[in-house]
Amino acid sequence: MNIKKANSLQSHSMIAGCLLGLALNAYAVDPKCQERHETCPEHYPKKSYSTNYQEMLEKKAPASVAPVIIAAPASVDDDNDGVVNASDQCLATPAGYKVDAKGCPVSLTLHINFAFASNTLPASANSDIETLTKFLQENTASKISIVGHTDSNGIDARNQPRSEARAKALEEKLVAHGIESNRISTSGKGSKEPIASNETDKGRAQNRRIEVIIK
Repeated sequence: MNIKKANSLQSHSMIAGCLLGLALNAYAVDPKCQERHETCPEHYPKKSYSTNYQEMLEKKAPASVAPVIIAAPASVDDDNDGVVNASDQCLATPAGYKVDAKGCPVSLTLHINFAFASNTLPASANSDIETLTKFLQENTASKISIVGHTDSNGIDARNQPRSEARAKALEEKLVAHGIESNRISTSGKGSKEPIASNETDKGRAQNRRIEVIIK
């Protein structure tokens, strides 16, 4: 009787072991849980994961993209006359020319230091004259007025015609460079409009000058 009972218990144990083995084979531990170091219940069936869920687990978060910052366009002033291109109606003003609010030349003072009692253009003025000539060649609609000045030495009866002669000297130089004479007018102011003191040699040299007004 005891032998039969023992055999019966052994049979039941074997059957239970087989059933347990089948249950363990039917339910497997999800390796994804192990990779994430999570505690996964052994009874959680691996086959219960849907395809979409698996893809969600395997999908990596997209790398963050730095925002693109577009800098505002800088104010451009190609001819460096103090007026930006957007407002400049004369985009090729040579350096040294005064301009109005539209960026167009108004006047230019040529610092030509005439010798005392002389109407001859000095060699030091050649660069300014070349700049003026090029501007007139490139801006064919422009006309100029040349105004001559003297220092206060001497009497007005001599200074007035001398200032006019200095303006004429520049006109003749420009015409020789191909500028039409009908685009040039000349006049003289004598010693009436000094820009520096006539008490010093330096000041008088600055006053013996030519001014060019561009129209």
